[in-house]
Amino acid sequence: MSPTHSRARRPRLRTLLNGVAAFGVLAITAAALVVAQPAPASAVPATIPLTITNDSGRGDQVFIYVLGTPGEDRLGWSDAAGVFHQWPTVGGVPVDAPDASIAGPADGQSMTIQLPKLSGRVYFSYGSKLSFKVVNNGRLVQPAVQNPSDPNRNKLFAWTEFTLNDAGLWINSTQVDFLSAPYQTGLRTGGGSVLSTGMLKPDGYQNVVNALAATPGWSNLAQRAPDGSLLRILAPSHGIGTGQMDPNILSSYVDRVWAKYTNENLIVAPYSYDPAARFTGRVVNGVMRFTNASGGYVTEFRKPSSDSIFGCYNDLAAPNNDIGAIARTLCAGFHRSTLLTTTTQPGTDTSGYYLDSMTDYYAKFIHQQMANGKAYAFAFDDVVAQESLVHDGNPTAAYMQLDPFQGAATPIAGTGGGGGGGDALPAGTGAVRAANGMCVDVPWASSVNGNPLQIVNCSGNGAQTWARSASTLSALGRCMDISGGSTADGAVVQLWDCNGTGAQGWTYRSATQAIVNPQSGKCLTAVGGAPLHEGQRLEIRACSGTEGQRWTF
Repeated sequence: MSPTHSRARRPRLRTLLNGVAAFGVLAITAAALVVAQPAPASAVPATIPLTITNDSGRGDQVFIYVLGTPGEDRLGWSDAAGVFHQWPTVGGVPVDAPDASIAGPADGQSMTIQLPKLSGRVYFSYGSKLSFKVVNNGRLVQPAVQNPSDPNRNKLFAWTEFTLNDAGLWINSTQVDFLSAPYQTGLRTGGGSVLSTGMLKPDGYQNVVNALAATPGWSNLAQRAPDGSLLRILAPSHGIGTGQMDPNILSSYVDRVWAKYTNENLIVAPYSYDPAARFTGRVVNGVMRFTNASGGYVTEFRKPSSDSIFGCYNDLAAPNNDIGAIARTLCAGFHRSTLLTTTTQPGTDTSGYYLDSMTDYYAKFIHQQMANGKAYAFAFDDVVAQESLVHDGNPTAAYMQLDPFQGAATPIAGTGGGGGGGDALPAGTGAVRAANGMCVDVPWASSVNGNPLQIVNCSGNGAQTWARSASTLSALGRCMDISGGSTADGAVVQLWDCNGTGAQGWTYRSATQAIVNPQSGKCLTAVGGAPLHEGQRLEIRACSGTEGQRWTF
């Protein structure tokens, strides 16, 4: 049996509808929790500073809420000092929750509060406080704007998700439920660099709104305030429930997938760290049945509904085991419409995502308008590391920045304009030299996708001639890229079709001569470090300032 856990990460929060009230109950699904290996004594303090900056350009009062759980089934909120308060014990009838709001910064201002060790959300709202209730011994009833009677339906708000614990900080932006008030989120690493994610391109919010409005079948997802102003764009997972989207919108694509794998095998290799763990799927009598490498039965899936695909649940329920890993991969394949283009999943060529005429246009347009290409546009957008998440094991600070609804956002301070860790690359064309004078080279001058880069003696040919934009390095018509969009130490640096994703973003720290990938916060490194020698391959590693991480142009 292959491993049941993927890369260590924080628990994902899900919204569960409560049968009594027209809200969602904040809970952590055990199935989504991936358990990390035991760690040594933590250097992470009990709280870290969370700086909230208001660059929205709006004059309304902002309210902040830090909600979550420190574990042991205790749910509550944190005040500005980082002190945790448990929700009161109540019965089965929802009651108003204690006021957990923190007055946020005015436009153009920042404020710093303390973030304690919790797994939860940081909500922010404009103009009015949010309505929360508690029920059934401290379970939080949270906003569920897909319900027209929800008291938060006509309020403008959004949230970031985070986990801070002894293993570090995970923090991400999210559009799983809806796209609304633009914001960025990030952290400062133990090494001092700032990693951020969630920033939209100039006018990115309106560009998504306009693109969906012009797409048949996807033009009716807006929710507006009584005065007609736009509050949010619902994710299709909720659009079906509200009647704003055809519940069969993906059925023709699903039919084509089922027809294809009635006659062919679908291979699912869900574990990037264990490529030998592969499962074979085949549709038999209308059901896709999966077996393991030994031919043993693992699980089966009936033809999923559009609702099951958009929610990554019901027909595609994903427990934390091999069955869940297959379900996650299938769900991502349906959203990205890759299941007809490659018979081995997940599809790792991001340039091939969302190309079918029947695809998740909501996710497509959001990813297109993100500055680093990363987003949480559906529940398992982290398949092949496409999620808008940053992590550090020894964080010293966290950040949220409320961005303007129109025009260009300013990157979180310290990210160098590229999402973290340096300044723009110096423009020009020529060699990229290692500390020993050798040149970054494309082996055999082959521009095939996936060709791993190396350092060799300089010859001045095209395989060693790199065009530098503000954030990309390209040779032979393709870009310097991190395999699979990985943020892990040791991830291979290769040549790949230029696609504008965070895997191809680079900045430069002139003080240490480091080339940094802002998405991961890690440095371009010669494998094995010093002594440098001909033929050394390239990878990314935590920045250390060593000889193997020094580069000049």
